[in-house]
Amino acid sequence: MWQITHDDVESIAIGAGILGTGGGGNPYVGKLLMQRLLDQGLTATVIPIDTVDDDALVTEVGGMGAPTVGIEKLPNGQEPRWVLEA
Repeated sequence: MWQITHDDVESIAIGAGILGTGGGGNPYVGKLLMQRLLDQGLTATVIPIDTVDDDALVTEVGGMGAPTVGIEKLPNGQEPRWVLEA
């Protein structure tokens, strides 16, 4: 298990920009969202896949399509939650 901290966010953003499949776009907005969540006292924990129960409810945190759309309509951080509630 690994708890993401403020110190980790910049490194994660750089790695996402380099390793993002398909050319990905700029990770800047995602970095700002993560920093805001941490500032609000929320936590993010990275866990090994084999520790996830078979019946667990999970969602992805990626995107697809033209990266410019993400700049035209900025995410607010609630999108994965809305998917789970739908």
